[in-house]
Amino acid sequence: EKNPHRDKFVTVYVNDAGRRAMLEEKRPRFPVGSLVVKEKLTARDSSEPELLTAMYKRAAGYDPEGGDWEYLVLDGRGQEVRARGKLESCRACHQAYPGTDFVSRNYLPEELYQKLR
Repeated sequence: EKNPHRDKFVTVYVNDAGRRAMLEEKRPRFPVGSLVVKEKLTARDSSEPELLTAMYKRAAGYDPEGGDWEYLVLDGRGQEVRARGKLESCRACHQAYPGTDFVSRNYLPEELYQKLR
């Protein structure tokens, strides 16, 4: 299957609720309220993202098989929600990462990845 994030430049943001899980835990369990946003740029020097994708950790029971994550796709300015929910296109890839609460973290710098506990 085609990876929608391949051949793009990305910046990933995490809110305070999810910061510790993202940056410190080797096998994280993100708390409810965690928000991870991926800004997708067409080129390294793009001034505006072409798209934003996000994962929002919902309360237990929202989607147990998918780690209770809600997925969102927004326009590059973050003003228009194009899709949200238990998006199968997102879930299909994120299912490969159950050990890290369905978050891939393949974008973490190697030196940071080595410090995870």
